[in-house]
Parts: sequence; C-alpha cells; structure tokens
Amino acid sequence: MSIIHKSTTDDGSVSNSLVAASAQGVKFLIFLQLSSRILTFAVNQLLLRYLSPALLGISAQLELFTISVVYFSREALRNALLRQTSGVPTAHKGANNNQTQTVVNLSWLTLPLGLLFASILGLSYVRSTDVTQQAYFLHSISLYTLATLLELAAEPGFAVCQQKMMYKVRASAESSAAFAKCIVTCGVTIWATHIGLDLGPLAFAIGQVVYGSTLLSVYAIRVRKVAVREGFSVWPRSIVNNAEKLYYFELFHITLSRLAMTMWIQSAIKHILTQGDTILVAYLTTIEEQGIYALAANYGSLVARMLFQPLEESARNLFSKLLSPSSTAVGGGDKPAANTLAIITKLYLLLSVFAVSLGPPFAPLVLSIIAGARWSDSTAGSVLATYCYYIPLLAINGITEAFVQSVASSAQLHKQSAWMFGFSFGFAIAGYGFMHTLGLGAEGLVLANVANMTMRIIWSSIFIRTYFNTKGLDFKVRELIPNSLFVAACVGIGAVARGIVGQGKGLLLELGYAAVCVTCMLTHHYREAVLSRAVGYYET
Repeated sequence: MSIIHKSTTDDGSVSNSLVAASAQGVKFLIFLQLSSRILTFAVNQLLLRYLSPALLGISAQLELFTISVVYFSREALRNALLRQTSGVPTAHKGANNNQTQTVVNLSWLTLPLGLLFASILGLSYVRSTDVTQQAYFLHSISLYTLATLLELAAEPGFAVCQQKMMYKVRASAESSAAFAKCIVTCGVTIWATHIGLDLGPLAFAIGQVVYGSTLLSVYAIRVRKVAVREGFSVWPRSIVNNAEKLYYFELFHITLSRLAMTMWIQSAIKHILTQGDTILVAYLTTIEEQGIYALAANYGSLVARMLFQPLEESARNLFSKLLSPSSTAVGGGDKPAANTLAIITKLYLLLSVFAVSLGPPFAPLVLSIIAGARWSDSTAGSVLATYCYYIPLLAINGITEAFVQSVASSAQLHKQSAWMFGFSFGFAIAGYGFMHTLGLGAEGLVLANVANMTMRIIWSSIFIRTYFNTKGLDFKVRELIPNSLFVAACVGIGAVARGIVGQGKGLLLELGYAAVCVTCMLTHHYREAVLSRAVGYYET
C-alpha cells in the first residue's frame, strides 16, 4: 500500500487535531529560525570584518563548551517528557493541569545537572587548551558558564510551552534572546575595536549572558500567567499519591525519570557524534584552521538550522503524541505518523538533489561575496563546497532519528546506543585517516561526517520500516525518491556549472540565475504534486 495518502475519518479527531497543532507549530518555529538566523547572519557579516580566524576558532571552542553542557543536562529529559501520556495521576485537588506539574518538576533537574557538567567540562577545557593566555579568556569562560546556567533555568518554561504546544511563547522568547545577543555582541565588538581594546572572546561571552538572561525573563513572565490560570506552579512542588509510589521524593515521576536515564546514554553518544567534527578539529588542527572550519560549517548548516531543525523538533513532538499508547488506542496515530514522515522525507530529498547540484560550484563565490577577501583567500571556500554534500544527509538523519526517539522502547534505545557508539568509533578512525593520513584537512573531516551520517540513516531506515511492518503498514522507501526528470535536470545543470567554474564571477552569477530558473520550470509539476499532497493532508 502507498503511505502518502489523505487521512480518513477513521484516524480519529485526536490525531487530526494533533497534526493541525503541529503544523501550526512548524510555522512559528520556522518563523523563529528564519528571523533569528537572518539577524544573526547579518550581524556575523559585520563581525567577520573585525575577527581573525584565530579569534573565531576560540569562540567556536567556547560555543562547543556551552552546547555540550546544555545538551548533557537537558536533552534526555526533554525526550523523556515527550513520552508523557495521560497516565500521570492527579497531583493536587483543584489543579487544572496535573501533568504539567510533573513536567515542571522534572525540568528543574536540568539546573543541578548543568552545575555538574559545567564544572567537569569547564575544568577539563581550561586545563587542556593552549589559549588560556588569550586576553580575557578566563573571564569569558566564566561568563559562558553563567549564561549556560541561566539558559537551563529557563527549561521549565520551555517544557510547559512544549507540552501545551505554546509555540508563540517559545518563538517570542527565543527570538527576543537572539536579537538581544546579536545587538550586544556586535556593539561591544565594534566599540572595543574603535578604542583599540583587545577583548578577545569577551564580547561573545557578554552576548551569551544577555541571551540567557533574556530567555529566562521572557519565559518567566509568559509562563507564570499560564501557571496562575491553570493552577500549577513554575517551581518544584510535591505530588502526593498515597495509592501508588509513582514519584521519587514526591517530586519526580519514577517512570519518566528512569526513561530519561536510559535516554541520557543515547543522547550523550548522539552529541559526541554530532559534535565529533568540532572535537576532532580542536585536537588535530591549529586554532586558525578551527576558525576556518567553524566559518564553513556555520554557513553550510545555515539552511539546516533555519528549515530542517524546526521541522525536526515539531515532528518529534507530533510523533510522540500520535504514537503514544493512549493516542493510538483512541484515534490510531500510525497512518498519520507514516504520512507525515513520508511527506517530510520526500520534500527533503527534493531539496537535497537541488542543493547538491548547485551548492558546491557556487559556494566559494558566495563566500567571497559575503565574508570578504580575508576569508576567501583561505581554504574556507573549498570546505564549504564539500559541506554542501553533507547538508542533505544532515536533514534526512534528523527526521529519521526524531521518529526513532519518539517510538523506540528502552531496549531499542540501548541497541541504538550500541550501534551509534560503533559509528562514532568508525567516524573517529575515518576522520583521522582523512585529515592526518591523507592530509585533506577540514574537507576530509566533512567526508568522514558524510560516511558516518549515511550509516546512521541506514540504521534508522531499517528501524522505521520494521516498525511500520509490525503495524501492518508498508513504508515504501522507493516512493520517496524524486522524479527522474528532476534528478536528470539537476545533474545536467550541476555538470555545466562545474564545467565553467573557472570563468568570471559575472558569468557564474548569470549561470546560477539561469540554473535556478530552468530547474524550477522543469520540476514545477512534480513539486506541485508533492506539495499538494502535503497541504491536503494537513488540511484534513
């Protein structure tokens, strides 16, 4: 049977309402990503005129420190809370939303976890790095630690918004924080340069503190109003249940806590895999080369962060609700989940073929225009061109692993963790071979990422097909492959672009414009067919 079809009334009103809410959330999240990333992009273009590759490399290391602390502290809890069903018992008489108190209580665990991981990773980083003599470095890492704790303190607000699908509040909080961070970072950098003061990475650290403070403030103000209206507390509050022992210390739901501990191992391995390129670059290259790779990776993953990440987050939330035991029993969420996964994957593949054909030949030209001569004279252009082959795999892996994390049992998550550990080991070997043995530098690291991501996609695809087979659904991967006319058009235009890449910039720009127009015309009918199915499904 074909997976891509319109949902019928048999799927139930619950599934349809969840899909509609998720589709609405996607729009808000995409708007959030677009607005914040466009602002960040504009500010970064200005900052690049004031930054050296070495300073950008240091800021990339500090950003990795922050990301690691935040990820280790909250990701497993976030994924566990998505599994919450209506089985959580009543916490207080007269409470309007007892499940929400369970979510709030567990979310506060991120703060002590953040203190623990910030201490461990911070001390390890300071002792292992060779840039401690950089101006204001110790001040900067202290401020980054403070900023991380402020961001984690806002996690209860995020969890409430996620549970209740309050995407407007989340968009408001994160966009305001990103705007404030950009303005402060840019202002401090320009002011320091104007007066001849070398602040090192301190400007980035101050901007990060502003981000965390703004995020916490907006969530505290907006979520507190909801808490007063619905009768739950934004602070940890005891949940008394005399009939059954369902909570640790009358605060933390036992089942969800254990699930979070199981997911933490899998999340930790995933983070090492995701950030493995940055870790390898830090150990195998100079600080200047780290800055070049950071620039190429940031530009290369711009589309993934703006478009793919919001879809992945919303889809993970949707899959968890559609395929939870209570939802499946009421409305049958298997078919809607299969349709959603198939539609998103097919659209990803459509965009991927287009990006792979035109991205690599034009990436160095685009970089020279937006980043200036200082960066175009480096190897950043060739690294960015190679990164274009990695972006489609990043997108496909994101949506497939979102599905796996939403439905996999504890045993299956342990199995995935074992496989991912094997993939990470293979990635480290491949990265060392490409970078050190073959001397490909940052380009070799991108190729190692391609190999690693391909293996992860294969594992997730096998899991997904097996899952739907057990539900009586035939998830046909071949139906997701783009139209042959579309693929042929993109391959042909990409070959022409590569053939004349040595010509002048004017000709390249004209070719790029013509290539986009021709490809859009040749694939208009196919694109309309895919999008019409997606729109029709969400309207249903």
